[in-house]
Amino acid sequence: MSHTARLLVREVVCVPPSEPLLEVVRLMKAKHIGCVVVTEGGRLTGLFTERDLVVKVLPEGLDLASTAVSQVMTRDPETVDCDEPLERVFELLSRRRFRHVPITDKGRPAGMVSMSDFASVLREVFSEGRYIQYFVDYCAKR
Repeated sequence: MSHTARLLVREVVCVPPSEPLLEVVRLMKAKHIGCVVVTEGGRLTGLFTERDLVVKVLPEGLDLASTAVSQVMTRDPETVDCDEPLERVFELLSRRRFRHVPITDKGRPAGMVSMSDFASVLREVFSEGRYIQYFVDYCAKR
């Protein structure tokens, strides 16, 4: 039986497109997250990440209090529907080098997966010791 991304459905932190960046950044800090979902009418329209802050906002000297998140968000990001195979999430994280992958249910945010989620899983798996060789072999091939 193939697992689907539905396994990854959980609370998602969402903000409206008009939300000032200062409030978005404060929310991200308070929630200890690196990404928020931007929604309009309950539908995912974009993502705002720490990387967006560093690459798009700070170098341009944008005013955090007066700039809406919609001005700098990543529009129409790739998502994985909760009924798609779980392997699709791994593909986006590894091959596309995404740091965050939104999980949707008919276009509505249903979950978020990050590289740090998988790093936490790997930490637990490797604590057993017997799986560390898989990681060593993978790194040696690169």
